[in-house]
Amino acid sequence: METQAVNQQFLRNKMVLQQIQDQHRVSRGGSVLDHLVINRDRESADCNLFLDYFLDNPRFNDVMFHRRYRMFRNLFLRIVDTIKAHDTYFEQQRDAVDKIELSTLQKITAVFRMLAYGLPADATNEYVKIGEFTAIESLKRFC
Repeated sequence: METQAVNQQFLRNKMVLQQIQDQHRVSRGGSVLDHLVINRDRESADCNLFLDYFLDNPRFNDVMFHRRYRMFRNLFLRIVDTIKAHDTYFEQQRDAVDKIELSTLQKITAVFRMLAYGLPADATNEYVKIGEFTAIESLKRFC
């Protein structure tokens, strides 16, 4: 009889704890519950993008840039500067844990790849290392 009472109290306590945890999950802000976080190594991707196309002496010349982006580098950079000045979303910032976020070049490169080649948003992850949601958000804000 005493064991049964202890088990019932244990189950009641467990239910109360579960309710408290559920309330905590609903009320917290920021992260998405049970959201899969993928380490895309965005910093290396940004560095590679810069070395490949935007350095004074890049790995790929102007002809390769024009083939990839379907415009000249100086036009691309003018568009980047204009977009960055228009919407702070495209400025590179730090997140809540002081980790550097995606660069302006990564976001706008993803946008141009979707527009120029008709790529789906999730295909931008291959080179630019940007997630589908961010690629779509960048495209919306760009347009």
